[in-house]
Amino acid sequence: MVTLLGGDGGNYESVAVDNTNENKPIFFTTEDNSSGELRRFEADGYGWDALHVGGRTTYLEFLDGSTFQWTTSMWAGQRSAANYYPNSEGIAYHNSTLYFVSKATRRLYILNLTDKTYTSERTGSSWVGQGSFNSHPDQIIGNDMDKRQYIYFTEDGGYAPG
Repeated sequence: MVTLLGGDGGNYESVAVDNTNENKPIFFTTEDNSSGELRRFEADGYGWDALHVGGRTTYLEFLDGSTFQWTTSMWAGQRSAANYYPNSEGIAYHNSTLYFVSKATRRLYILNLTDKTYTSERTGSSWVGQGSFNSHPDQIIGNDMDKRQYIYFTEDGGYAPG
C-alpha cells in the first residue's frame, strides 16, 4: 500500500517522526536525489493508519544562511535541496530538532523546528572525539543528541569508508 508520505514514489532514504502529540504525528523523509526535497507530512490520523488517512505535505525551503520555512511548493523544496542539501540521507528527530545529512555536501544539517533556524557542519568534524571518515555519510543516529554525540553510518566505498 502506498503511503501519503511518499506519494507516487521516489528515492526515499530515511524517515523520522515527531510524536510529541501522539494524536497528530509529524513525519519527515529524505530523498537520495540531487534535487530530492525533504518532506514533512502532518498526519490527520495516528497509529498504523497515520500515513493512510490524510494530512498535509510541505517541503523544506532554506531562506538564507540561517532560516527556513515549510512550503507547499514542491518546486521550491527541490530548488532548495539542489542548492543546499542534495542527496539527503539519514534523518533523526530529537527534542524539537531535526537532524539530517547530505552525502553530496558531506554536511549535517540541524534544524530548530521551534524558531525555524538551522545550522550545518561538516560531518565528522564537530562530534565528540572528533574523527573523520573517508566516505559519504549515509545514516545518523544519536547516542545523546543534546550533547552532540552522533554515530554516522557511511556509504560503502574505498578501502576505509568509515
